[in-house]
Amino acid sequence: MAQQPSEIEQGHLAVSFHSFGEATTLPMRIQKASFQVFPVAAIVQSLVQLDLTVVNDVVEGDIAAKLRMPLPAGATICRFEFLRDDQWYPAVPVLAKKAKEVVYKEKEKGRKVAAAAQVQGNVFEIEVSPLKYKNPAQCRLWYSHRDSTLPFDFGPDTEVEIKHQPGQDVEVAAEAQCACIGDCFGQRHFACYVPFVPAQEVQAPQRIAVLWDTSGSQEGDHSLRFDRLRDLAGQCPSAKFDVWTFGISFRRELEAVGVDEAIEKLMATTFDGGTDLTLVSSIVAAASPVDAVLLFSDGMDSLDRRPLAPEAAPPIHCVADRPNINMSALSSLCLATGGHLLKGDYLPMLRPQTLLTHVETDQDDEAFFDTESSFKCCPDHRLRLQWPVGQEGLWLCGTLGDVKKLSGKLLAGGQAKEFHFDLSTAPVLQSGAAPLLGYLFAREQYKAVERDGAVMGMDLTKICAELATRYGFCSPEATLLMLYDACQFTENEIDCPKDHPAHTAWKASRSTSGPPDLTGDLGQPKTQEQMEIVTRLAEQLSIYMKQPIPQVREEDFECRTLGAAPVMACAAAPMMLMAQAPEPEMCMRAMAAPVFEAAPVMCRAAMAAPVFEEASEQAYEGSARLSERCSVASEECGVAREASAPSVAGEDDCEASTSYVDGEDGGSASGGFRDCESYVQGKEQSYLAVLGEALTNGSWVEAYTQLRAENAASPSFFLYSAGLLLSHSPQNAEAAAPPLPKFFVE
Repeated sequence: MAQQPSEIEQGHLAVSFHSFGEATTLPMRIQKASFQVFPVAAIVQSLVQLDLTVVNDVVEGDIAAKLRMPLPAGATICRFEFLRDDQWYPAVPVLAKKAKEVVYKEKEKGRKVAAAAQVQGNVFEIEVSPLKYKNPAQCRLWYSHRDSTLPFDFGPDTEVEIKHQPGQDVEVAAEAQCACIGDCFGQRHFACYVPFVPAQEVQAPQRIAVLWDTSGSQEGDHSLRFDRLRDLAGQCPSAKFDVWTFGISFRRELEAVGVDEAIEKLMATTFDGGTDLTLVSSIVAAASPVDAVLLFSDGMDSLDRRPLAPEAAPPIHCVADRPNINMSALSSLCLATGGHLLKGDYLPMLRPQTLLTHVETDQDDEAFFDTESSFKCCPDHRLRLQWPVGQEGLWLCGTLGDVKKLSGKLLAGGQAKEFHFDLSTAPVLQSGAAPLLGYLFAREQYKAVERDGAVMGMDLTKICAELATRYGFCSPEATLLMLYDACQFTENEIDCPKDHPAHTAWKASRSTSGPPDLTGDLGQPKTQEQMEIVTRLAEQLSIYMKQPIPQVREEDFECRTLGAAPVMACAAAPMMLMAQAPEPEMCMRAMAAPVFEAAPVMCRAAMAAPVFEEASEQAYEGSARLSERCSVASEECGVAREASAPSVAGEDDCEASTSYVDGEDGGSASGGFRDCESYVQGKEQSYLAVLGEALTNGSWVEAYTQLRAENAASPSFFLYSAGLLLSHSPQNAEAAAPPLPKFFVE
């Protein structure tokens, strides 16, 4: 049977443009996508420049819009620009938290702003505000990657243009063929590529723990995974598998079984919910002793948490075969435990990890021990190394200084191999591709910090943030923020970059003025004019709250709307009551009364009905009428309470218990505050079977009355009961609801 390629191997990354706010379902159109690829074959890297032209041709007016874009796994946005008045404006790297605050403030002020941020893993988001109607906007971003292919899917109406810049055809010595140098970020940078050398020895594990992510994002065709598991088992026929599933909790499904039984169990798995990657450490600890761990996950934690390497853990091999993936998190987990990042078949996990053990330069002793030396290298040439090398190879990179010779030593199992580089004869990259060397140096340092943090169990976020802001690339810690005018930089206390068109004006404003006056800004002291507005609003609100509630006719109370709108009306009633009632006590009593037990039945019945006529208008009217009746109910509750349950001395009225006279069916006669039970999965089966039988033998009323008394504190009981009754006999919907109290019956 032919194998189906995984989504990442199919090479399609869907790019989507969404608008948020008044037209949340109307997509913006990407008019044109233009690529320029700067390949640097010597170090197996490419710098890709992507120009996007977007247009709002749907919503008449200015809107805020967001472009969500997945990049190739492992890539990141390393520069972002926007075209305005025929000038390119570069974004400035800012800590992610501050960037969100600035974007919000600038949008509230009605000023232009944009931002490029990393959502999670290889998914990035570009926010643009405002995007004018039928006025195309153009932005530009760069990213670097070892693969020069462009696996994007923009849709049929997008014009796509691709330009491959010719590589530099320069004859160089053999020792310089995998090295290059270039000027960027104010320094001369270098990069050397060390290819992967696989170990020859094979170490077949006897016990393998399979950790299977069951979150909703993992749903799809896993046939290729199962084929590769069978191939792995074929190379180690005596191996046994433990199967663990996890999402926001974990459980052992099978222990010490063959591959076919493990696959059968995995095929029956359902996918739903989120992911907690911090569970990996606990699962590995519980799974011991095993020889290897095979993790199937996209690395996307629901709360953006990062897994830490368990102490004394076996090698954790991560399968990276999804289009949207947090490659950084999975890679650091593999490298920290001696595992492999598996982008193809799983056989590499049978071989020992290849390690970089030594980096040597031609520095003299004085320069070697000088911490301020202009030569910087990642990995650090001054340390004894055990640096894992992945299947994509390794890059030695940094700032050149006075170094001319560099070498690296690999250890692959029992095999050692050295690579030598002559930087004095290495080709010099042109200005268009030279920034790639700086981005590569920053990226490798960032990966090293992530790996060290996972190994040591330390939070090194501050170091990661410093790297991202220094070199200006997107990360979970840093966002590329686009500001246009000098006043935006001044008011937000952000330095304007030298290549920004507003730099001169910003620099002049700093030299001629003191700290900016932020009075009246969001979160700052208000101006006198703003205080007058607030005072007027407070007076108007006070007058409104003291006005009597308008009287409505009894027949107007009935909630006649159908569809989803009544649910909103019933849910909104308590909030509307809180806004209208003259006394807070009245609100508390009204919400404690059984009116809210009776009224939602009309909503529940309506949810099952297929009619949606006049939903919006009548939902608003229904919610207003319901809030009025709740106010009346509160007065009745107060009267009943005073007659039957006097207040305890010193106790606040709204906290005292309340009683009232219920309907004639002898139902609940308790009032006051009633805590609702949390939903317990599967509990409904205990009463749905009884109710189902009652529907068939005609004893529904008796069975329902008894079960309602037992489950009165469970909101899910009323929902399940109503749904069962409506599916059996929609004409009897009212029977699923408790009767109205006496004060609702005239």
